[in-house]
Amino acid sequence: MKLKILPSILIFLSAYSPLSIIFLIQDFNWQSKAVEHPTIVYPILGVSILSVILIWIAVKFVKVSTPPVKVVSVSNKSGELINYSIPYMISFFVMDLSQTKLLISFGFFMFIMYVLTLKTHNIFINPILAVIGYNIYDVKFDKNGRELQAYFLIKGERLKKTETCRIVELSEHLYLVTDRNPNL
Repeated sequence: MKLKILPSILIFLSAYSPLSIIFLIQDFNWQSKAVEHPTIVYPILGVSILSVILIWIAVKFVKVSTPPVKVVSVSNKSGELINYSIPYMISFFVMDLSQTKLLISFGFFMFIMYVLTLKTHNIFINPILAVIGYNIYDVKFDKNGRELQAYFLIKGERLKKTETCRIVELSEHLYLVTDRNPNL
């Protein structure tokens, strides 16, 4: 199962939603107490807020899950959040919202970032998910007597070896933990 286009775009946008606040701050004119490019800044800010709300609702209310699986081993993948810093650094350099060429170039760069994060299955290594308490782990687990390996998105503390949990598939090799140590 591959992640569908709209959810993947929302996840990607939520990961970079703090950029909209940086754009707002950079575009704010402290003399006139107004945003200089409201037709650019406000839609970006609105889409960012909407994507964060939708992602939060999606992970909070997922209830369907499989029979429990048993954890064999776990390693943390959340440390790779540093990869999200590159577009933030770019925003501090030559980001003049009045220059169309810069906006188009930045948009193309973000499109390339989206494609790369989607193709490398790193789309869920997301700072916004981390802020709301989710971490991503590379997990080997036993499912119906077969040992499998995938990424698990989980709220709270790290899974432990031999722990059981219920999971729901989000995309190929990516699962959301919906219940830890469930009563069978």
